Amino acid sequence: MNGKLVFGQYYNASSWVHRLDPRTKLICLFAMMIGLFVITNTYALLAALGLVLVLIISSRIPINKFFQGIKMMAMLLVFTFFFQVVFNRAGNIVASFTFNMTVLNLGIVIFLLVLFIVMGKFVKKFRIITFLLFFFIAMYVQYSLDTSRLLFSYSLDIYDQGMESAFKILIRIISLISLSSLLTLSTKPSDLNNGLESVAKPLKYLRVNVSILSMMVSIALRFIPTLINEANRILKAQASRGVDFKEGKVREKITQIVSLLIPMFVIAYKRAEELANAMEARGYIPGEERSKINELKYKTSDVLTYITTAVILTLIVVVKIVL
Repeated sequence: MNGKLVFGQYYNASSWVHRLDPRTKLICLFAMMIGLFVITNTYALLAALGLVLVLIISSRIPINKFFQGIKMMAMLLVFTFFFQVVFNRAGNIVASFTFNMTVLNLGIVIFLLVLFIVMGKFVKKFRIITFLLFFFIAMYVQYSLDTSRLLFSYSLDIYDQGMESAFKILIRIISLISLSSLLTLSTKPSDLNNGLESVAKPLKYLRVNVSILSMMVSIALRFIPTLINEANRILKAQASRGVDFKEGKVREKITQIVSLLIPMFVIAYKRAEELANAMEARGYIPGEERSKINELKYKTSDVLTYITTAVILTLIVVVKIVL
């Protein structure tokens, strides 16, 4: 399996989280997600993040697994934080910055862009360190020798409510990613399928085929890591034949991407056909009731988890009303 991928993987461990009924995990996860969006107080959100951290530690799953899941969403976190800080202008100004674009500044920006592109093609080792060295030298030259003509100036004001809103959204996203990773890492795909089918049974009254829906979700969770591993194998095979996806012109990169996508579609269709044949050979009939080897049964730990989740949601509502 791909060690960097968290979503869709199961980590085998002996903990109370692993032993919970999958229905309990799904319902409590959904309830905690609702609670995260209901909370508006910063200290309450920090307390919720602390509770998520306690759940992670008690699950006996290596914490680096969750860091990998957060790392995959790093760009979304950075963009969300930047967007809130820059464009949210509610509240009082806590910091103000003025940027002056001069001829020297413009020349430095162009120089750094060209340097970054050139280094990406010719420098393989210590590229980031070398670029940062040139960056700090350029900043020193700017502050020491900048007497050139001013082109335009721009001021940036940072507001307290913008910072607070960005901080809250950051905590919510990290908590949601961690809870989702905890669900998939502590639950086998087959158990997750059975739990989802059981929880979604009321949708049958709306003429939704729950068994097919849950089977689709289970298959998707199962084959996401597999398809990513296949993509890595194709990338390595293409690299051994001299294909470099990081270099070349736009037209060449499009051709290289096509050489990756076509084998991926072929592999995906082949695996889908093999899976369909295997399911048909085992007597699978879509929409029909299926027997299970292990019937889902609630235990004392599941009841206690439901009670604890209900108490936490009640406290969240109380905090929302009071604060």
